[in-house]
Amino acid sequence: MEAKLDRGTGTRDQDRVRIKAKGETAAETIEEFYEVLAEYDTEISDRLRDIQPERDEEEE
Repeated sequence: MEAKLDRGTGTRDQDRVRIKAKGETAAETIEEFYEVLAEYDTEISDRLRDIQPERDEEEE
């Protein structure tokens, strides 16, 4: 199972994430997918949002 997520609208304000999960059965795959999605939602997404491109002093 795979999902692709894009966040943001501008070139410099966009995060692209691919979440994949595998299991021996459909139920195992879905369970694994939701575990990975929850980890992304609580940990990784916040870290990605905290990374911002450097601004030039002229832009400020």
